[in-house]
Amino acid sequence: MKLIVKQASNLMDYLVINTDYTKKKVKSLLKYKSITIDGKVPLGHDIPIKKGQIIEISKEKKITKIGTIDIVYEDTDYLVVNKPSGMLTISTDKERNRTLYHMVREYVHSKQNHEKIFIVHRLDRETSGLVLFCKNEDLRNKIQENWENVAIRREYAAVVIGLLDKKKDCLISYLKENKANMVYVTKNKDGKQAITNYEVIKENQNSLLKIMIETGRKNQIRVQLAEIGHPIVGDKKYGTGKGKKLLLCANRLDLKDPRTRKILTFEINVPREFMRNL
Repeated sequence: MKLIVKQASNLMDYLVINTDYTKKKVKSLLKYKSITIDGKVPLGHDIPIKKGQIIEISKEKKITKIGTIDIVYEDTDYLVVNKPSGMLTISTDKERNRTLYHMVREYVHSKQNHEKIFIVHRLDRETSGLVLFCKNEDLRNKIQENWENVAIRREYAAVVIGLLDKKKDCLISYLKENKANMVYVTKNKDGKQAITNYEVIKENQNSLLKIMIETGRKNQIRVQLAEIGHPIVGDKKYGTGKGKKLLLCANRLDLKDPRTRKILTFEINVPREFMRNL
């Protein structure tokens, strides 16, 4: 269902008046991310809406549990999953079964035996958040071949140790990896350029950052924040190791479909534990 807002109101009132949905049903649709406003998932039912905005209501968006994993979005082409911290994205020689890919594949096969699933990108084991899958190999290939232009917005949330002097900045550095698989900043330009933008959203003893990356280098967010003296809480590889787990979450991905050119926005809330560690 698609609605073009005729007059300013708030989301709940507008939907109750202009559809057959009850308030309870609207809240349920919002819970399962089945409502978008101009392509974006609203954060509540009482948000203001403006004349001319487009509200779309879809039955395809839902959250399904696969063990401890959330499927945030699913349609005939895409599957977007919220990976928990501590889980591998794909298998290694030491771990083959408890991986995101394995569990998603089992879920897909449980619905249709011959349906295939193709992973588009990865997250570090310790990083939580959105991971994109495709149900079509050709679509997956088109996205991967032009990832930097297709993934037009990649946003993370992180809690870092201490208070930053600069509340908003763009970090540009060159990264290299040594034989021990540690990534480090090099002063020479013989490494790969990494660009990370951050903004302090909230602070107390530690700081909650909104982070947008322009490049996708291995461990770049963790390395660059540690380099400026504010490692991510729970980072045992590049930081102090304080904290039970790494407080880094890929919480938003804006994707330009390479076939339709339509912008798809996938977003999840910042984990509650992030706020408890400020």
